[in-house]
Amino acid sequence: MHDTGPDDARLIDSWHAVLRRRWVVLAVAASVLLVALVSSFLATPLYKATATLQIERRNPEVLTFRDLSQVDYSWAAYTDYYQTQYKLIASEPVARRTVERLALAAHPLFAPPPTEPGLVARLRSILPRRAAPARVTDPLDGLAGRLLAGLEVAPVRNSHLVRVSWVSADADLAAAVANGVAASYIPLTMESQLTATGQAEEFLVDQVAALKRELAAHETSLQAYGEAKRILSIDESSNITLQALRDISERRTVAQTALAAASAHEQSVLGVEPAALPEVMNSALIQALRRERATVEAQLSEESRKYGADWPGVQTLRSKLDQTASRLDTETLLIAEQVRAAAHAAYERAQGEVRNLDRLLLEQQTAAQALRRDAVEFANLQSEVQKKRETLDALISRQNEMALATRLKDVEATSSNIRVVELAKPPTGPFRPNVRLNLALGLLFGALAGVGLALLLDHLDNTIGSVEELQRLTGLPVLAAIPRHGIALTPLARVRRRAPPVESGALDLITHRDARACVSEAYRDLRTAILLSNPGQPPRKIAVTSAMPEEGKTATATNLAVVLAQLGARVLLVDTDLRRPRLHKVFGVSNRRGMSTALSGLEDEPRQLIVTTDVAGLDLLPSGPVPPNPSELLNSPTFAALARSFLDAGYDHVVYDSPPVLSVADAVILASAVDTCVVVVRAQRTPRQPVRVAVEKVRQVGGVSFGLVLNDLDPERHGTARYGYGRAYGRYGEDVPGEEPRSATGA
Repeated sequence: MHDTGPDDARLIDSWHAVLRRRWVVLAVAASVLLVALVSSFLATPLYKATATLQIERRNPEVLTFRDLSQVDYSWAAYTDYYQTQYKLIASEPVARRTVERLALAAHPLFAPPPTEPGLVARLRSILPRRAAPARVTDPLDGLAGRLLAGLEVAPVRNSHLVRVSWVSADADLAAAVANGVAASYIPLTMESQLTATGQAEEFLVDQVAALKRELAAHETSLQAYGEAKRILSIDESSNITLQALRDISERRTVAQTALAAASAHEQSVLGVEPAALPEVMNSALIQALRRERATVEAQLSEESRKYGADWPGVQTLRSKLDQTASRLDTETLLIAEQVRAAAHAAYERAQGEVRNLDRLLLEQQTAAQALRRDAVEFANLQSEVQKKRETLDALISRQNEMALATRLKDVEATSSNIRVVELAKPPTGPFRPNVRLNLALGLLFGALAGVGLALLLDHLDNTIGSVEELQRLTGLPVLAAIPRHGIALTPLARVRRRAPPVESGALDLITHRDARACVSEAYRDLRTAILLSNPGQPPRKIAVTSAMPEEGKTATATNLAVVLAQLGARVLLVDTDLRRPRLHKVFGVSNRRGMSTALSGLEDEPRQLIVTTDVAGLDLLPSGPVPPNPSELLNSPTFAALARSFLDAGYDHVVYDSPPVLSVADAVILASAVDTCVVVVRAQRTPRQPVRVAVEKVRQVGGVSFGLVLNDLDPERHGTARYGYGRAYGRYGEDVPGEEPRSATGA
């Protein structure tokens, strides 16, 4: 089973909010759609005529150097060029030329006659104000602005074509203006090219002279800097300092390798016995002494065997053997000392060579760093000189080209990179308003606005709307969700259920009068939840209260008592709302004597105050006359003794109808004397804060278990069929009209 995460839960809550206020969504969508429809039919039809131009980046080739600048083929330059052309087409100079060419100032649709000033303008003329300086305005300015207001310039994708369109209420005028704009734009670009040619020639003459002076100054600075810093070349392949740095670095690496080898050799010599040194073992003297010792040892062994240990010859051989062994040890130590001294001397020489090379390397690095710093400045000077020289060469070349280009004006006047591909024609039908598009957009935006308004209204709604919301708010279990019943149902729900609405007040005893109704099944769910709240020892004293008045606590208490009695238990329903009692009206009994009579001590036998009802197994103790001190009576030992006497009288359950928690202190006092307290919350009516405060007040009593009941929940509005039987079942035990009856083995 897939668990619903927080994001899914929020999405489902939003969807339910839209469903709850679907009429708001439909109303807003219908309103916007109606506005779009009316505005589409009332709008003035507009016509759009389009002329197509082809714009190339280069003029027809007469000479390879005729352009003022080289063509940059990068994408940025390409985009900038065409964006510039689009702005030129929609510029004021082109518009003014078009107005003059077509004489639009005399056209009645383009330049309508002046109208009378409006009310605001007349009022402003009456008010005194400082006179502004008189300014002479050109009539063409306003006409050009009006032309630009209806002009559209749109490039054709993946081509060099541009569509120039103009919108007007007159189809012929739209075509004439579109063609006029194209005809005015082409000469303007040609004139700008010829004007730029003459200006560029004058500019080039001045720039060449200035660049020559700057180049001479930069070359002088470069030569002086090179002489001062003694820089012959900054090329690394021919730089002596850098070559020396590389050589020293390589020698230092070799010396460090030799030092490591010398150190390892010295450690190996110091770490072994003298006799195990290769120099000792390979020494000719040591080998001769070892052979001599072996010979003497053999003779000594032979003579001792023949003549005994005391023979003078044996003593002589033993003395000779000691001398040979002593000399062998002496020579071994001597050679070992020589080997170790040689290894240490080699290590010292290698270490000294590394130190010398480190010093040389540091000096050479310092020299190389200084050279590099100087070379940076030298390279900058060289770069400046090179750039100036390249710029000067380019300007001189362009100056020569411009001298020839000025002789080609007649040829240029007859050539252009812009041509008209297709002239604008009067359109046969209007393009605006587009009724279908307007209706589609109206429906879309209306639906979005309706959904947004529905979500906003749901966000501003401060009441409890669902079981999940109530659980999140209080952290307590919701024992049951009581659906809306009878006349409180929405019209759509009543049509679907095909059930006639019940009369007002019938909900108080709905479980007795109509045991198969969905709301009756919900009360049975409440009964089951209460009885299973403490397995093995079901609660006997049950208090039903609410946070605020008119939340359905009396109906909940009454129906809870009825469904408990329907299990075969003896149930006593006690009206402890000693301020606004109502249970005597529900059962149609007298309220002259009741709970207040017993608590006041006016009745010695309180059981005489209990009356029977039409419900089998259910008795009622009315509230009695309204006393002046209800809280003191409920908080007295008399009430505690009276509650115990009810259980001693054989009642299995005692259900107390309590006043609201936030109105008086009676409910909190009563909660401390019962086993279970049920707090009723009315859906879409009770605000969140009173519920939170009421739960905290009951929780402060301590030692009493309590849960919540969400009352008057509309399944059609909240999609809460999952809380009970919902709209898919109709009345309990009946088939829903329009559905196939289920088989006996059906789910």
